Amino acid sequence: MGLEEYKQEFDSEIKASVYGTGVSTKAAFLEAASDLLIDYELESEFQITEYEGIGYRQHRLQLDGYVYGELSNSMSLALVDYRHEDNVITATEIETIVKRARFFLEDIDYILNNAEESSPGYGLAFDIKNNAFDIQKYKIYLFTNNQMSSRIKSLESDYIGDIPIEYHVWDIARLYELSKNSELKEDFEIQFNEFSDKPIPCLSVTSGDDYQGYMACIPGIVLAKLYNKFGAKLLESNVRSFLQIRGKVNKGIRNTIIKEPNKFFAYNNGITCTADSIEVNTSGGAPLLKSCKNLQIVNGGQTTASLASALLDKKEKLEDNIENIYVPMKISVVTDENSAELVANISKYANSQNKVSESDLSSNHPYHVRIEQLSRTTSAPALNGQQFGTYWYYERARGAYAQETHKATVGSKKTFEAKYPKNQKFDKTELAKLVNMFSGRPHIASAGGQKSFVHFMQEISKIWERDSNVFHSYYFKQLVCYKIIFKATDNIVKTVHHFDSYKANIVAYTLSKLSDTIDKHYKDKSIDFESIWQNQKISSAMNAELIKLTKIAHDHLVDENRGKQNVTEWAKKVDCWVQFKDQSYNLNPDFASELVSRNKIKDEEKTGRKDLVDRNEDEAMIELNKIKSSVWQNLQKWNVVHKVLSPTENDFINCAIKIYTKGVFPSGKQCVRILKTLDRARAEGFPE
Repeated sequence: MGLEEYKQEFDSEIKASVYGTGVSTKAAFLEAASDLLIDYELESEFQITEYEGIGYRQHRLQLDGYVYGELSNSMSLALVDYRHEDNVITATEIETIVKRARFFLEDIDYILNNAEESSPGYGLAFDIKNNAFDIQKYKIYLFTNNQMSSRIKSLESDYIGDIPIEYHVWDIARLYELSKNSELKEDFEIQFNEFSDKPIPCLSVTSGDDYQGYMACIPGIVLAKLYNKFGAKLLESNVRSFLQIRGKVNKGIRNTIIKEPNKFFAYNNGITCTADSIEVNTSGGAPLLKSCKNLQIVNGGQTTASLASALLDKKEKLEDNIENIYVPMKISVVTDENSAELVANISKYANSQNKVSESDLSSNHPYHVRIEQLSRTTSAPALNGQQFGTYWYYERARGAYAQETHKATVGSKKTFEAKYPKNQKFDKTELAKLVNMFSGRPHIASAGGQKSFVHFMQEISKIWERDSNVFHSYYFKQLVCYKIIFKATDNIVKTVHHFDSYKANIVAYTLSKLSDTIDKHYKDKSIDFESIWQNQKISSAMNAELIKLTKIAHDHLVDENRGKQNVTEWAKKVDCWVQFKDQSYNLNPDFASELVSRNKIKDEEKTGRKDLVDRNEDEAMIELNKIKSSVWQNLQKWNVVHKVLSPTENDFINCAIKIYTKGVFPSGKQCVRILKTLDRARAEGFPE
């Protein structure tokens, strides 16, 4: 795919997002563009904050999003320049646009005196003014769907007061390069003596044609300064780095830095790194690490970032403590050929530093695979005279929908889009937010896609381990109904009440309150999901209920006695939800009469579960039939030596062998158990 085609598909994705979710074009573009940066851990998720105004010197002010990085103590501000015609964006235009965010920072006092208190810009200005964030650096991003002039090589950093400002432009060409997985990673070399004169002992422990292993002991002050200079560049391979400093492990690290720095080496597991090459100086006798090319911290990002954050902490003044800290450092020098596989395995096998594992966060988790399968096989009813039903497309992997039609003919592309309409597409981030909203977690849904997804997967992983069969076709239909209700609520906020700010928060709190009210006061009742599914829309009674409740949710969020001035940040607090949850609320009689018995829901779930079990058994029988007899014979011999399988599991292997020795094929249930036994043996090291 070339740049022009990528731009067309990107614009098409933006239009579909605007139509499907009701967000503005700027918001949809910022979400899509910043998602790419998030994928490569170049930035965290931006909080959409659309603000425009005039400053005290008649300068234009603009802000489209922001995110505060707790590890780097940096405030990132986003600006969007989205144009419907193709233009080359010049240096002069870029300077004009990025100054709007700079003027926002300079005019904070003016904003607080003149802007509406309910406006998004006011809340952020209030927090910055009152030091709600410990800001050590500003980063201003400009995202544009046009190409930047090739004459622009770089944007000079400057200061606002004594705080440095960096400028970053992401035009469509740069986003295209990132989407191709070129990652825009520039080679960088570290000369360790530039950061400290402290020696770094380094021993070679293993070597081979494609791998060399070293053990080193790096001073904490060097590690902290490295991160403060190179930032996310050091963590591009670390799947946990975005979890940031809020986990218990990070707080433990910080406590050790403050209270017991001399025991840091004893308490901390150290860091695991890869590098393209390293230079070890042995001229003085003891081998010392001198330089390193393209260092990547694949495990231990929290240790690194916590030290860096502590070094920047002006209040605690911890530099002397960090000078006394040493961190164990394992370095793997890898080749380009084996880099991706090795990094993935290191991340997989290294000691977990958070309760959320890599597999839990992955779109490859079997839950997401199941939802994807259900989305391809569960047809929505044919409506409005159509002769066929449509499908709700679950995009488990980014870009999967576009990939389906990338090389298709015009005719097959139209057929695909008729079957899977663009406005019936949703991804794992949307899914997580929807489930959090309907599960009474609007503060989590309001915290942003990443945090919402992490919390969602913590819950889903537990349920999956207990009983994966609860995720059946009726469960999928409920998810689609959540999306239909969400879109209707979003439209009400936008077109009925014309609320210009906090739409996402209003919708989240409305749907959580609705769900909570039904659970509290109509314990044996439920929303009629089957009716919504059959009609692919909500009823007029439900629409009237949502009109009433969205107004109440809005008033709660902007109440002058709210717990935090910044409404967007207030919506993320559990106290905000608790207060709203405790407010008395009664459903309209018309909508209450439409609620159905939970027994009806249970019957639908039983049917869905049975269908899933039957299908799983059928698939297991087909899969088992594909496996050669030698696999089972080899497994039986392997288990005699390794003694991994239980007697019951060994019986299942014998059952598989009888397919070929006696012509007896197992039942569907037995096939499922046989395949599970094989999977466990593989996990224990069975080589087949």
